[in-house]
Amino acid sequence: MRLSIYFSILFVEVAFAEKVPRVWDDEDTRGYRLPLALLGKEPRMIGSAEYYSLPEVNLKTYPVYAPGKEPEGYIEWLQNREPEPLVDVSKLKTEAEWIAAGREVFYGRELPRFTGSEHNLKMIRDPRVVAAYRLQTTRDGVLLGLRYVVRQKGRVELGTDTCSMCHVQVTASGEVIEGPANVHTPFGPLMGDLTRRYAQMGDAILEDRRRKHMREDYRVPFLDDDENLKSASWPAERIAQAYERHPLGVHGRTGTSLDHPVKIANLIGLQNYRYFDRTGTSRHRNIGDLMRYAALVGDVIDASTRYGEGPVATLNQANMGLAGGLKRTPDPMIYALAKFIYSLRPPSNPNQPHDSSRRGAAVFERARCGGCHSGEAYTNSRLTPVEGFQPSKDLKASVLIMARSVGTDPYLATKTRKGTGLYRVPSLRMLWLERAFLHDGSIGTLEELFDPARLQPTFRSSNWFHHAPAHAVTGHRFGLELDAQDRKDLIAFLKTL
Repeated sequence: MRLSIYFSILFVEVAFAEKVPRVWDDEDTRGYRLPLALLGKEPRMIGSAEYYSLPEVNLKTYPVYAPGKEPEGYIEWLQNREPEPLVDVSKLKTEAEWIAAGREVFYGRELPRFTGSEHNLKMIRDPRVVAAYRLQTTRDGVLLGLRYVVRQKGRVELGTDTCSMCHVQVTASGEVIEGPANVHTPFGPLMGDLTRRYAQMGDAILEDRRRKHMREDYRVPFLDDDENLKSASWPAERIAQAYERHPLGVHGRTGTSLDHPVKIANLIGLQNYRYFDRTGTSRHRNIGDLMRYAALVGDVIDASTRYGEGPVATLNQANMGLAGGLKRTPDPMIYALAKFIYSLRPPSNPNQPHDSSRRGAAVFERARCGGCHSGEAYTNSRLTPVEGFQPSKDLKASVLIMARSVGTDPYLATKTRKGTGLYRVPSLRMLWLERAFLHDGSIGTLEELFDPARLQPTFRSSNWFHHAPAHAVTGHRFGLELDAQDRKDLIAFLKTL
């Protein structure tokens, strides 16, 4: 009897282990990326042999505390630690254990760029800097998104950034909600302040810590006259002010543009989308695709992607802070991370249905909003073309594309490395958690989204910072024709989703 039970348990564990997909498989990566509008084809990722020749990294990291919250003797304790793995995947047996390990990866896997900077380590221990940057802090005083790293005993480094920097919300009451966009930390002004600090340290530091990164983060290899590349040569103050114009809830992440940052994603319900990124850069067919996307972003494997042909078709990894070369997270760890992301569930919605929201549900139906925002997820998970882009016959045959454009700003979807010519139809779930609307976060509230005043050149959104000039936001005009009561009721309904 005991022997039978033993073999049954062994079979389950082996069968479960066999389900871990390969992050990089040449068959699966074929057709994974969508074509880019101005390149005329999909960018070419590295092959599986090259990917699996990269050294693995599985290194334990430790919380960073806000000034005044750090346990006594904490740094000394870290200095006496030996390097050890972040996750021991050999011990993962149950679904719950895999998800728990994925949470460790979510909070502890460091982005390999900018790590080990003595300048950043000094600044993060300065109370004035932490207060100004409004980094999210737990009730225990842990700064989310930053971790200490011990690569060798006796030396403590600051590693940045983890998934939790952008994809966790800490409420005013201190509740930690895993998955939604960080709408508390002003990433644009933070980057602007860092730019000024580097400039004060000297031209060499400014070049090393900002300009050369901008040349790769925003460069588009297949554009002859690349506007994105020019910003790296601006005076430091102009760069800083450009960052300060970024709305709350957006981030000028690599592959976007200094003047055209992108809204931070909500990871809850990600399985409802067929495509990744606001511009649908990659297909989401199964958990293996999510693992692949996590490797491209978290391990910066996308730095090895070829955007066309010629010597400048790939990015300069040294300029991206990757002079030591790329490393990869082991497949089981990325699998655990993907399982954790799929396990995320919406928090309790404080906006319960009432008379106004019920009238708003009728407005939603009458205005035919369900044509795009359908089903339980309130998205048809299709892509919509930007104005001026005509999808080819082949593209329309292989990608779910709507015929209608919603008229939002086309720059991100055309003139960046994420430029597919398309935007993804977003889910309307959990809008009550948002502080940024549309793909670029150019609207701060639902009330502003449905206010015709935003079409005027004097418009200013509630989530813009003081350096952002007034300007019209003309995209997605649906609902602007409704009368005041219908708009109010529709907004009440949307907040209950």
